Amino acid sequence: MKIKNLIISFVIFVFCLINNSFAKTLPPGTGTQADVPSNLLILLDASGSMGWRMSSAQSVNYPMQSTTDSSGNIFVSQYYIYGVKKFTYANKKIDTNWGDSGVHKGRSSSSQCRVYYNYGSAKIYNGIIYVPSYYDRKIRMISEVTGNCLGSITINQYIRGFDIHTISGTSHLFALHSGGVYTRNLSNNVSKTCSHGNNNYLRYTFAAAANSETAGNYLYTYYANRIARFELVASGNNFCPQPSSYKTTYRNMGSVYGMTAHPTNAGELYFMSYSNSKLYKVTVAASGTSHTLNWTKGSRRYNGTSSSSALYFYYPLGVHYDDFNNRLITSGYNSRTVEILDDNGDWIKTIGGAATTRMKAAQDAIKSIVTDSDLTSGVNFGFGMWSSGSAGFSSWSGHKTTGTARPCTRYNCLKVQIHKDGAARINQIISSVSAVGGTDADAFMKIGQQYYNSSISPIDTKSPCQKSYIIVIGDGDWYNHSRAVAKATALKNKGVKTFAVAFGTGISSSGKRNFDRLAAAGGTTQAIVATTAESLKTQLKSAISQIIASKLSFSAPAITATLNSSGSLYQAQFDYAQNQEWSGTIKRTKISSKGIIDKTDSGNWSAVDKLPAPSSRKIWTTLDGKDYKTAKYNNFIDTNNSELENLFTMTGESMQDYHQVTNSPNNRCRNTSGVADGTDDEVKGLVNFIRGIDYFDYDADCNLTETRKKPMGDIYHSQLVVVGKPSAETAFTSLNQEAYWRNIKSYEAFAQAQSSRKEVLYAGSNSGVLHAIDGLTGVEKWGFVPPFVASQMPKIINPLLNITSPAAKGGSNAVYGVDGSPVQHDIFFKSPHDSTAKWHTVLFAPYGRGGSGFSVLDITDPDKPEHLVSIYNNLVQNKVFRMDYANNLFTYDYVATQYALSESENAVKAGDNFSGNPNTVSLTCDDTGSTACYKSNIWTFKLPGTLTNNDFVVYENGVDITSSVTPSNSSGDLKLTFNKQLTFDACDSSQTTQTCPDPKNNSPIGLHIKPGTVGTGTADPNWNYSQLGETWSEPRMFRMPNQGAGDTNVLDDISVAIMGAGYGTQYSGTGNGLLVINLQDETNFGKLELLVPIEDTTSSDIINSVPASVSLVTADTGRGADYSGGLVYTSDLEGKITKVNLTNLTNDINNSKSLTFDPSSGAVDTTTLFKAGSTKANGRYMYYPMDIAIGKTTNNLWLFAGTGDSQRLNDRSSGTDNLLIGIQDPDYPYYGEVKTPGTADDISNCKDTSSDQTGKNCPTSNHRGWYIKLKDYAKTTAEPTVNNGLVYFPTYTPSKSANKCDLGNALICVADDECGTHKNYLKSSSASEQSGQICTYVGKGVLSKIVFFAGKLFANISGKAIVGPATDLVSTDAATGEVQTYRKSWRENF
Repeated sequence: MKIKNLIISFVIFVFCLINNSFAKTLPPGTGTQADVPSNLLILLDASGSMGWRMSSAQSVNYPMQSTTDSSGNIFVSQYYIYGVKKFTYANKKIDTNWGDSGVHKGRSSSSQCRVYYNYGSAKIYNGIIYVPSYYDRKIRMISEVTGNCLGSITINQYIRGFDIHTISGTSHLFALHSGGVYTRNLSNNVSKTCSHGNNNYLRYTFAAAANSETAGNYLYTYYANRIARFELVASGNNFCPQPSSYKTTYRNMGSVYGMTAHPTNAGELYFMSYSNSKLYKVTVAASGTSHTLNWTKGSRRYNGTSSSSALYFYYPLGVHYDDFNNRLITSGYNSRTVEILDDNGDWIKTIGGAATTRMKAAQDAIKSIVTDSDLTSGVNFGFGMWSSGSAGFSSWSGHKTTGTARPCTRYNCLKVQIHKDGAARINQIISSVSAVGGTDADAFMKIGQQYYNSSISPIDTKSPCQKSYIIVIGDGDWYNHSRAVAKATALKNKGVKTFAVAFGTGISSSGKRNFDRLAAAGGTTQAIVATTAESLKTQLKSAISQIIASKLSFSAPAITATLNSSGSLYQAQFDYAQNQEWSGTIKRTKISSKGIIDKTDSGNWSAVDKLPAPSSRKIWTTLDGKDYKTAKYNNFIDTNNSELENLFTMTGESMQDYHQVTNSPNNRCRNTSGVADGTDDEVKGLVNFIRGIDYFDYDADCNLTETRKKPMGDIYHSQLVVVGKPSAETAFTSLNQEAYWRNIKSYEAFAQAQSSRKEVLYAGSNSGVLHAIDGLTGVEKWGFVPPFVASQMPKIINPLLNITSPAAKGGSNAVYGVDGSPVQHDIFFKSPHDSTAKWHTVLFAPYGRGGSGFSVLDITDPDKPEHLVSIYNNLVQNKVFRMDYANNLFTYDYVATQYALSESENAVKAGDNFSGNPNTVSLTCDDTGSTACYKSNIWTFKLPGTLTNNDFVVYENGVDITSSVTPSNSSGDLKLTFNKQLTFDACDSSQTTQTCPDPKNNSPIGLHIKPGTVGTGTADPNWNYSQLGETWSEPRMFRMPNQGAGDTNVLDDISVAIMGAGYGTQYSGTGNGLLVINLQDETNFGKLELLVPIEDTTSSDIINSVPASVSLVTADTGRGADYSGGLVYTSDLEGKITKVNLTNLTNDINNSKSLTFDPSSGAVDTTTLFKAGSTKANGRYMYYPMDIAIGKTTNNLWLFAGTGDSQRLNDRSSGTDNLLIGIQDPDYPYYGEVKTPGTADDISNCKDTSSDQTGKNCPTSNHRGWYIKLKDYAKTTAEPTVNNGLVYFPTYTPSKSANKCDLGNALICVADDECGTHKNYLKSSSASEQSGQICTYVGKGVLSKIVFFAGKLFANISGKAIVGPATDLVSTDAATGEVQTYRKSWRENF
């Protein structure tokens, strides 16, 4: 593929409704909008109706009982009068074609099939759903097919137990109540009421089930800790239980409201215990007087998420046996979930979840935006709340981040002004926003207009490529509409566009028109409509658009050759396309042993040109029921659409209906075969799109089966790795070396057996595929779609890009997929796929910006790879997902980081009080817990009661009030005592005839839990990846002593991977550490072996995390090192350099401290070598890995790092002051206790060599090292590289033009590794940009990491190179210097 030249002469930034798409920021410094962040002010509706609950695609309101049809689809009868809801078993979604959009609601009148509390059960017979309505004293009959009301059976008694049972081919209905047993022959509708004979087991039971056995037909009940069995005896056309002839057997199962019988097995019963939160299986003996307890399943856990490893209930009610599919369906009343189990009680899937409030849904959606690293790198965020009144904005008081707007009331306030740290501040305070007032449109537009017109407006009038926006989120009809439209028009004329987001289902048709009119006045054509929490999150992200540019090459070039022979240079490149997947390729170019590039070699290729046809590609994933091996590595196909839809939606994303038949404009291709309403065609279409088909109709011809012109996704940050025959070292000088382990485990025999293994290139692309490409031919061998990348793929779909005007066209969102860099290593272990231990080549693939997760594959046989484990941390859902080697899905909940007052137990109880009796409940605000409004200074949260003030922060209206709050333990829960009374009012005027307060007096309180706090992680410590951020780090794999300090038995050391815990974006504490991952445990492969915390210091205002790869020293790689395990060096965003001991050493080098490393207890030795004094103001972030080398003169280990805000390379804020750093560790190769983060050496302990071109400022042994100050707001753009005694730093200097849209300069700075001598070691450029620079100017744009081969350096550049054989590749002679022998190729196979 011929890549076009980068266009830098113009900037296009489209942020409009028709063209919105997921933002994926281009490499900064390309002279596009990526360099000058957009301004975005989010204005959130805080009116009282935002406190109302809303349904999502899966929510259930207190399920009481459930039943199933022959296809396994589930009908759930809900609490109070919330109706019966139908879910499709395959995809767990509401069947919106049934009833009223999936729900049979009945009417408020009891004659219209209203279901008013359903105890006992619900059953289907002959197309009719029979549902007892307790308080209506009727049995409702609802059509199984349509959801329509078919009538009622009047009982005039409160029905407790209920069942339908077939006896001798005829079905009979049984309804138990205090007056007797009502029974009906459903073949002829003859009914009668049988006497209960004053038998309490019939009168008072809430659990009944019938069963046919050899000895007869029986009705079973449960009451007073006994199972009672009654014989059913014919009575005319009916059967009646005999109250005088019954048998009982004692079994204390607590309060039981759910009971069902196996359809054929004699005496086999299932009981759901409300009080014990357990499911019991019991087999009653033929005598009826004894029984066998077969099993109990489940345990009580609030907000517990069930999985194949753990089943959770929280005061459940019903249980139903699905006769057709042999499944058990449980109704989790208080957990708001329906658990689907096999008949052995093993978990299959979960349906449902609690309905959230509109405010909580909006807050979660906003948090998902301001914690998305790519969006925050391209947008400066601000935030305000609005309701009634028109306070507006006049000025700002205090610090830019934590100050306060004037005026600022509890109804209207600019909470966060627009700036680069605005996203972090929004995430910090968003949960404290409460629903309080009315809906005044003039309120939000007055804030927006006055702020953008103020003296602190974020608009840069000298940078025309910068764009500014307002997003207004509202949930109802507003007033003062004409005033708002006038202000939106005025702002549009100023260059500020306004989006209007209509949220929820409470907006009238006239109200919707007002949203559209506001959007039109604001320049965004029409309103965005989001009726569910899921769609709000998706569409808000879709409203943040991306930037246009052309050919880009940003990953470091991979060179595979030796010094003696020719080889290959691989470059990952991509084209940007607006509102489409960015197309990518991998280019192979021949490179000679002298570093000469041959563009004419016949073996050169571009992978996109070699890509097989979509139908011929082998694309596979981990898919339950569709094994990839059986499918010959091709199970990612549209015929597996049902299973793949489950995969797509398993982490909470929802499919969007892109191509439709009925709704314009999405029915543009309605006549194309396969197009249908609903999302079934989108599931198949998404699958085929990933394979290379033009399902989203990029060329606007409605041919949805043709191959796209460029069907390979972009390879953006993912570095390339080439795996050939095994070649790790087996010669050893110490038993502590991994080479010794290889030697005794017959590695050479393994290498010989694999000697013919051909080179395969592995790279992740943002199509969501990890590609395996033949290194010789460039042909894709297979593509692996990691399961938790697949679960993000619905984000690709954007129906708003399927348009008819001004010209017909399609499109899709560009997203991140497999964006991390794969790493390989040969490991000896017993794979879960094998019966014995042996050597395996393992490929570890982080997701990078594609998500907080990773996948591990066995690629020993590159033609037959095997999945070992995949991990994903969902930071919004507060849930860790794991897919094991056998395609089993496990989920692990952990404590969320943020809670609103509305999520307290007291507020939830107030809401339940209101929803139970909205027309009669007291609206008095007090602390009794019996009204719809709770008012007190004591509030309880379902959080660990052991939390202290050091573990959380409480915000009131955005202000930290933690010191005035006293925590205590209340029966295991967290009780907070405030110094004043707070209020939560649950009254919802749409649901009651009473008059709700307007405005409400809800207190603006938010609770923030610090990540990593004891007791807040997952219950199973093996999978406590709750602090895993976006996995930018490349793992380092080695063998670690399993007993830690003093462990001399190297034979039982364990193979692990260590990596930075990730980029935590705005989640304070997330990613702030190192993860040690077990890569050999047969049972729990991939478990978290160890979490090494890195301190987030109070001296820096940077939210710390560890996105960079670590540097590892072992006995194999460290000269003079003789210990098992490894010493780890890591940098972090705060600019600290930390040394971690993971060895068997017992004392530090000075014998001044006994080392405590112990994997079993989590004890780790850490010391801080250096801190750069990093703050948000000076911008000394350390995003990139360090390089390390052994100094020839000092014989010390040296660590090299550069600083700079890589997310904002064009930032020219006053105070920006970045460094190039060389730090020595004189204790190497051993561990020496140095300093804590608070007392660590800083640049005052180092020599300033910024202007030293002679070596006169060379640091001595008394100095920690040297530093060079970058000028002109310069920043490093990739990790440094050491070569021959010199260290090379790729840097970027923003343009000095007043127009910040202008392109900046790429420079290579070179310094002596030990002295820091800073001069122009490379050949100087004659360009004007070289003037006044010590560093060497090499082109426009941003440089990648520098690599060396045959005396030359190579680096990709996002702009245009002025040195080298190609405009996208910087290549020049390397400077001469000392010869380095230290191995640092961490991504090699050893």
